[in-house]
This record gives sequence, C-alpha cells and structure tokens, in this order.
Amino acid sequence: MPPKRVTGLQRQVLHLYKRALQMVAAKPIPSRPSWYAFVSHQFRHPTVGGGLRKRDVAAIEHLLRRGNKMVDQYGQSSVTAISLPEDTEEYPLGWVAKGGKDTAR
Repeated sequence: MPPKRVTGLQRQVLHLYKRALQMVAAKPIPSRPSWYAFVSHQFRHPTVGGGLRKRDVAAIEHLLRRGNKMVDQYGQSSVTAISLPEDTEEYPLGWVAKGGKDTAR
C-alpha cells in the first residue's frame, strides 16, 4: 500500500509544530513542561486546533498565520516562562519537555 500523500497545508502545519517544539527546546529546562503543555493545547484541544476538519481550509490558514505569529513572539529570548489556565488539559510530556536529548544520556 503506497504511503498517503501529504498536502501543502498538512506540510505547513507539521512545519509549524516542529518550529514550536524547537522553541520549547530553546526555553529554560524548568519552564519547558508548561511550554510543552501550551503548544500541545494549541494543536490538540478541540476549541483551538484539534477540532478542525481537513476541508476547513480557511480556518486552517487562519490558525497557521496565528500560530506563526505566536511562535515568533514567544520564541524571543526575553520570553522565558508561561502560565497556563487551570482548565488546560494535561497531555503526556514529550522528550523536549523533559529536558531534551541531553538528559536522555
């Protein structure tokens, strides 16, 4: 069975997610879990990005523009921590949030 084709929008979303994880990896280790939770919430929660269908092209493009602006703003070195609302869902932490490749050794 041949692999599924990836559309241009899917490629852009994956690129944005990769940029967001790179931004999390650049933050201080103590604040990474909250940054990872924020990024996971933005991509997975049904009211933000997780509730979209593939055919919602206008909404996906809007969230891509918004996400790129967020990554640019939050990616600055002067921004070090983020606080999350209490009703934010918790997702399993990825290796980036746990300290990155350096702590795996």
